Amino acid sequence: MGRSDEHNNIIDSVALDTNVNIKNIASDIKFLSFPEQITNADFEVYTDGSRMEDETGFSACTFQNNQNIDNFLYKLKSHNSVFQAEMAAIRHAANWAAKNNYKINIHTDSLSSIMALKSAHSRSQFVNNSKQDLYLAKNLVGLSWVKAHVGIPGNEWADQQAKQAIRSGEELDIPAPRSYLNRKVKAYIIHVWTEYWNRYNSASGIRVRNFIGSVCPKFLVHNKILIFFLSGHGPFPQYLHRFKKLNSPLCVCGQVGDADHYTFSCSLTKNYHLTKPADAHKRAWFSNLLNNKQAIGKMSESFRVSFELCETLTRSFDPYFTASFLLLSF
Repeated sequence: MGRSDEHNNIIDSVALDTNVNIKNIASDIKFLSFPEQITNADFEVYTDGSRMEDETGFSACTFQNNQNIDNFLYKLKSHNSVFQAEMAAIRHAANWAAKNNYKINIHTDSLSSIMALKSAHSRSQFVNNSKQDLYLAKNLVGLSWVKAHVGIPGNEWADQQAKQAIRSGEELDIPAPRSYLNRKVKAYIIHVWTEYWNRYNSASGIRVRNFIGSVCPKFLVHNKILIFFLSGHGPFPQYLHRFKKLNSPLCVCGQVGDADHYTFSCSLTKNYHLTKPADAHKRAWFSNLLNNKQAIGKMSESFRVSFELCETLTRSFDPYFTASFLLLSF
């Protein structure tokens, strides 16, 4: 698939793992099976993958009679995942056995890799290539899971060597996982969103930034009362005056009828007032407000009063228009 010139800066020219059509995979490979252990193995091979400071590597460490014989260390790219490193380590061990006609038992602490190899539903080209290599070594390889960090000497050694691989391993190219593309696209969206957020200098934009410091996908405001308060777009004389639906932005008490007025100070809503935060504390105040149902309930009642007031005022100003155009169903 070609990339849009407009968005070429989202991701560098990195090869991505592709999806395969499961129907085209031979059944022996699709439904791959392998023993946990084979008898009379020439070597026990412990494999591990590691990721530190955005760098990834893996090790395949061979043992014979409980003695470490050789270590294969490979450094992957920063875009490769730990899962890929774990899978690549298993794949390397299987290929090593097939090339030299060795019988080996592979021990990995990556249960996800074993499950992926056993799954008949994986569409990843990388995973299916690994399955094919294990199939070619099926009479030479046993594959079992070992628990990590419980003092198994071979596994602890492979863990150390995988970390060493990040620093000094032989470089190996593996297509980036699709999760890498997802992360890059998400980061780009956040970047564009942040730029728009910082450039939006309308009155409502400036007001929202006083209460929310930055964009965050996990910090989404769904409550309409809080949206009215944040944006100032709601059942308020000041807002309706902007659209020429009222001839004055003032409340009947004589003060500017905006969201802050009804939330904190209007005599008509004094039974529901919240304590107004200092400018320096507005973000912390709003963060606490999000989970304060009692305070949100008070704000809702204040806005119900302002809504009813706006209904009365708009009827006086324009008998064919009511504040219900805001779709405020209290």
